[in-house]
Amino acid sequence: MKKIILTITLLIIFLFQGIAQTPPAYIVNGIDSLFQEHVDNNMGFFPGHESETGHVIRVEKNGNWVYSNSAGLASVSPLVNTQPEMKFKIASITKLFTTVAIFRLIQNGQINFNAPISTYLPPSVVQGFAGNQFITIKKLLSHTSGIAEPQLDFQGRLNYWIYMKRFQNIPIDSLIFWSYANPHGVGDYKYSNANFYLLAEIIEAVSGITYQNYITNYIITPLGLSNTDFNTIPTGSFMRGYLLGSFYGNNIVLPQNIGLQPDSLYDFTEASNSWGYGAADIWSNTTDLIKFHKALFGGQIINANWLDTMKTVVTNTSDMSSYGYGMMQFKNFDNGPIYGFGHTGTAFGYGSMLCYIPSLDVYICSAGNYMKLDQAFLQRKIFNFLNNTTGINETDLNNSIGIFPNPTTSIINISTSLTNFELKVFDINGQLVLNDRNRHTIDVSNFPTGLYVIRLQNLNSMTTITKKFIRE
Repeated sequence: MKKIILTITLLIIFLFQGIAQTPPAYIVNGIDSLFQEHVDNNMGFFPGHESETGHVIRVEKNGNWVYSNSAGLASVSPLVNTQPEMKFKIASITKLFTTVAIFRLIQNGQINFNAPISTYLPPSVVQGFAGNQFITIKKLLSHTSGIAEPQLDFQGRLNYWIYMKRFQNIPIDSLIFWSYANPHGVGDYKYSNANFYLLAEIIEAVSGITYQNYITNYIITPLGLSNTDFNTIPTGSFMRGYLLGSFYGNNIVLPQNIGLQPDSLYDFTEASNSWGYGAADIWSNTTDLIKFHKALFGGQIINANWLDTMKTVVTNTSDMSSYGYGMMQFKNFDNGPIYGFGHTGTAFGYGSMLCYIPSLDVYICSAGNYMKLDQAFLQRKIFNFLNNTTGINETDLNNSIGIFPNPTTSIINISTSLTNFELKVFDINGQLVLNDRNRHTIDVSNFPTGLYVIRLQNLNSMTTITKKFIRE
């Protein structure tokens, strides 16, 4: 198999109070191998360039090291190689930005989490939704409003709407109107972009400025996200997005028999983002997205209580993930425990994923320029690799740390010769439950039963090791 990883950029940048270093060789080799496997598994989409689908990835060990990589083609015509800092349509990762804006307004007392949407939207918008008196802000955020996905109504006409008329904006009134049909029942989970169309409208109604301006003024600009914007036509360095004409099937009847050739590749880069209003209409790159995610989990945008609300599991949606309030939770094996928090994204020509792993204090962002490129599988494999190899070459920690008794019902003792270390304990959902220094005894009698992770960092060498224990 042709080796197609084109560039490895191991960045040395300032993060917080320290300097991010090149990862240890075994981490570079391990992530390289998983990234190459991902690239190899997603070939055959670009006719004439079957092995060169574009990919970017960034993995940050907070305050410690950065891995950044790219592979394949950012553009088929002209031929342009992908670079790690290139922008892409982040698709449904946009929902994290919209959700944070909503929680910021909730935190400021401008929106009530439990209020019905009629509190903020006019009757002309609300009355078309079945059971609208029961549709609240929290139900929009958790996709339990019962509101249908409008794309289901025009999916068979995507070639017509999105490609043949790709420069025309779809009015928000039309998107909302299409969402009235086929309700699923309030309280039942059904993923729908329409929930976020309404949330974007609520942001505008409450703040007095457009949803895009609110996100820009209160998130993008303060955080210095210089490669993040709402442009339809991208600026700077970016990956172009492609789809084969056969992506949505070959038996589509379109107006005037307009359609795409099944075996031809089509460029969707400059297609209107209007269909993703509030849900999937942002451009960004891996560096900016991780910076945003770090600010979110670092308490710079909303407080810890509302972040915990975002992370709360509302619905188990698949064997790989669950959904909270505008945020997904990712599982480390099928139907296994949660390892990370963030969102996936698929748009016309793009697939992406952003994730934070609390137990390892690691952020991952990856993307490709062909829709649905299995980012969740890649990131789960990276988590399991890092989780299983943490401390492998750090013999000073391995030889100097023990925990007992394990399992336990009350006390965990930490046996170590280290004198300057940081101790963090995470529950099975990745929630931090204890953060202390130089502590040798932990009272877990009030901890719920289950599996916990102890992460210990030698503050002299900045090496870390992870231990697990069971609270019976």
